[in-house]
Amino acid sequence: MNDASEPGVKGEALFLRLRLLGDIVFTIPAVARFKERLPETRLYYAVEERFAEAAGLIPGIDGVVTVPSRPGPGDVLSFRRRLRRLGVGTVIDLHSGPTAALLTRASGAALRAGFRTANRNWAYNRLVERFDPTRPAHSVHNQARLLEAVGIDGADPPPYPPLPASAYAVTPRLEPLIAVRPKAVLHLGAGNRFRDWGEDHFAELAQRLTAEGVAVVLVGGSEAEKRRGERLGRLENVHDLTGPLSLRELLALVASAAVYVGADSGPLHVASLTSTPLVALYGPNLTAVSGPWRRAGLAVVETALPCRPCSQRRCKYGTIPCMRDISTDRVHEAVRQFIR
Repeated sequence: MNDASEPGVKGEALFLRLRLLGDIVFTIPAVARFKERLPETRLYYAVEERFAEAAGLIPGIDGVVTVPSRPGPGDVLSFRRRLRRLGVGTVIDLHSGPTAALLTRASGAALRAGFRTANRNWAYNRLVERFDPTRPAHSVHNQARLLEAVGIDGADPPPYPPLPASAYAVTPRLEPLIAVRPKAVLHLGAGNRFRDWGEDHFAELAQRLTAEGVAVVLVGGSEAEKRRGERLGRLENVHDLTGPLSLRELLALVASAAVYVGADSGPLHVASLTSTPLVALYGPNLTAVSGPWRRAGLAVVETALPCRPCSQRRCKYGTIPCMRDISTDRVHEAVRQFIR
């Protein structure tokens, strides 16, 4: 099982993290540490096709390899051939799911690293022990821990490196809003209903901010978020930018804002790549595990409940109080500390 047990990479390297947006962002410190220790090794990154833009933003990546969300035998073979052409001899599976394990094994790489699990060890010849489950670690620490497979200490992951200027896209539709000062960017939704603060809260917050002379820009990509944007966009000095927005546009918009407000979701973690202060609303998840990877310019607003964290499948109270009981007063107070 350990035929590639000697530390160090074999050939070029590939990190594999198929999805989701926030999880991909959380791998950036591991990428930074890898390139710091092995600058001469070319590092590729494999994601599902829909997350290619996210992977392309990561500093230090030499190329992005995409796969379908449900790869068939032909896709797996194509993936293997692509890695061979790139000279990839080391694959580090940061995802640890069944599809990722299959792709790692099918890669044919000489060194295939992943976490030790109950039923997927067959995919790897370098196994790394997970953290003690009774003491949950931040996702960034979990990702960086896999660097042990190539002899790199991942115990102290670095902060996010600055993004290059090419990561920001000021498109014509953004230009009028980029110039508006001061402004707050509000993400109107979340990954699911268990992390939704609620339209009523967002409406009240927007009204308070605009009454104080702060412009509000609304973002969100889902159909529900777009419907919210249409309704709240009728308020004075509230600008509805819900709907399709590239990650580079989102970065440019957030970078020009005084503050970003949003629940635990992918856009929050994209926003954390800028220097803009964040007001992060946390309910089912714990910030110790999935909070923004930064210390400065961060206010976390959450409600202490014994049921946290939860599976986000059913609320024992039925009303999701961990999110819905976060008062507008608390969020407004957190936002005001960042408005100059």
